[in-house]
Amino acid sequence: MFLLIHNSEFQRSKYLAVFTEIAGRVYSVTNKTQTYLNLGTTNAGLMQRIGELEEEIQGYKKTLENLSDQLQPNLIQLGVNNSNYHYIPARVTVNRLSGVNNYIIINKGSDDGIAEDMAVISVDGIVGVVESVSPNFSRVLPLLNSGYNPSCMIKNTRFSGSLFWDGKDPRFTQLSGLPSHASYSVGDTIVTSGFSNTFPEGVAVGVAEEAYRRKNEVDNSLKVRLFTDFSTLREVLIIRDSLHEERVNIEKGVSEK
Repeated sequence: MFLLIHNSEFQRSKYLAVFTEIAGRVYSVTNKTQTYLNLGTTNAGLMQRIGELEEEIQGYKKTLENLSDQLQPNLIQLGVNNSNYHYIPARVTVNRLSGVNNYIIINKGSDDGIAEDMAVISVDGIVGVVESVSPNFSRVLPLLNSGYNPSCMIKNTRFSGSLFWDGKDPRFTQLSGLPSHASYSVGDTIVTSGFSNTFPEGVAVGVAEEAYRRKNEVDNSLKVRLFTDFSTLREVLIIRDSLHEERVNIEKGVSEK
């Protein structure tokens, strides 16, 4: 084979063609493997950047509120420093979706600055709230838990109610307690109301698919298709609110002296 390849231009060209094909396939497989192995690092970087962008958005929102309330733009600094919300990326290690009292475990805990009652979101929308923490892990109470009912509202009309899951289809939840005079329509976007001490206002939840009224009830309800796909949930962001403790204390009637 060596003599044929060495002495024959035709055989040499055939050999090079075959070698090039084999080498190309090997490098292609190697590159795909390397790309797959780097996905974790890439996703972590993307989640970190998303968290930074969310902080900037909240900062700009607060700046606009200050401009509207105070009308003193010369005293206001634009930027993320105006936001009391900070976003910490984490990865889902356990995602239990087999019953009505589901939970999620994430790989960040008290050593990372995570505490109970912190909000958890995905790149698509709301996920849940931190229920308990250990040094390196946190247990999250998700929307797909019958015991968790966050306050949400219709984005366009701002009529609010409580979100709850009936334990059936993980793609849907219900917004109940809407006033009988509330205006709404199929296709309306549902977001967090900001009335609780957990989520800031305006975090995406889902879209209204059907309106109905329960038997013997005056209030209206909406069937909501969730933006977050819990069956494929892998990466999340935990929201740390620097004013959380102050708000909780004022609601309890405790003031700092």
